[in-house]
Amino acid sequence: MLKWTRANLDVTGVGNIGTSNTEYQELLTALDLYVVSSKADPDDPGLVPILRQVRGRADQQLTRHPAEERNAAVTRVRDDAHAETGRVLLAAVHRADRAMTSDPSFQHADAVLLTADAYLREFATTTDAAAVVAIRDQIMHHKMTHAMLLNDASTEECNLVADKWYYNKPRPAVPADINCGLCTTAAVITAVTGDFVTTADVVRKIHPAPQLAEPAKKGLAGRDYATVYQHPESFVSFGRNLQGGDSMADLSKTAAVNAKAAEGIKSAAQQFGVTAQGPQSPQLSFAEAAQAMLQPTYDGCVFAVLVVSAGHWNFARRTPDGLVFVDYQTDRRDKQGPQIGTTPQMGVKATAAERDLGSKQNVTFLAFSR
Repeated sequence: MLKWTRANLDVTGVGNIGTSNTEYQELLTALDLYVVSSKADPDDPGLVPILRQVRGRADQQLTRHPAEERNAAVTRVRDDAHAETGRVLLAAVHRADRAMTSDPSFQHADAVLLTADAYLREFATTTDAAAVVAIRDQIMHHKMTHAMLLNDASTEECNLVADKWYYNKPRPAVPADINCGLCTTAAVITAVTGDFVTTADVVRKIHPAPQLAEPAKKGLAGRDYATVYQHPESFVSFGRNLQGGDSMADLSKTAAVNAKAAEGIKSAAQQFGVTAQGPQSPQLSFAEAAQAMLQPTYDGCVFAVLVVSAGHWNFARRTPDGLVFVDYQTDRRDKQGPQIGTTPQMGVKATAAERDLGSKQNVTFLAFSR
């Protein structure tokens, strides 16, 4: 637990506390909240947002009032809160791992991977990071060998038989790299129903007996159509010649595909008994959309969130710390599990900095519940 609380920070502070600045008072308030919240369970992951609040208030104090003599103590508070954040996140990884050991399930495996990602995003250079990576890799191996991959799309490059305008720089595409809408749909259904639903399950539901053209049948080469035909147009039809690439050639066509995907996500979820709450939101700035998703209207909901400029879907849920965005495209054999953040993610990118699409985005969202 934190050594530095209001009591000893007041003692070490210099000057009249009664006339101290707003930032310092907010720091003391955050420390008070931490003391109260940590009494029941000092390893509670819910302490992390409070510890981050302590660090934020300390940074404000140090930035806005650099000459104050109490800042040596404030610096120690900030550093201690950072270290305590790492300790709590590490405890959360081990707690989730114990739950997975006692009751192996997709939900428990998911909890391990999400807590491991949260730790490694901020504490990847610590001495404990190697142990967290080992736990993460062990869980991914278990998921691969026990049919627990939510994204079970093919990871082999193939020509998906569709017209070539959709992507530029034509090359064979990896289905698992371009199925973000399907991953989000599977995540929404799994989260709302509690049943484990994969991307292939979604494809089979919307195309139970597809009429594939002869070139498409040859391209399957004995593979399961539901794991191969996972791309933005899976919600509409098969039989096109989709080519992979780094960017989309025609934004107007991209917008049309996004609109079809939104309708497809709602329709597929409905087939699993999951209802969209209200219409799709209009295109909003990230800040406006986040504020809307946190309103009482959406209590109990999870979300499919489209980053419009990237044409990329994320699963999102509300937490005590606000919204968490998850990209499940990385829940696959050649990756390390789902990637999370407080802003939308593109998990197939190499580093955390590249994965964060950030808050300077226009997004739209769909809300779902029973």
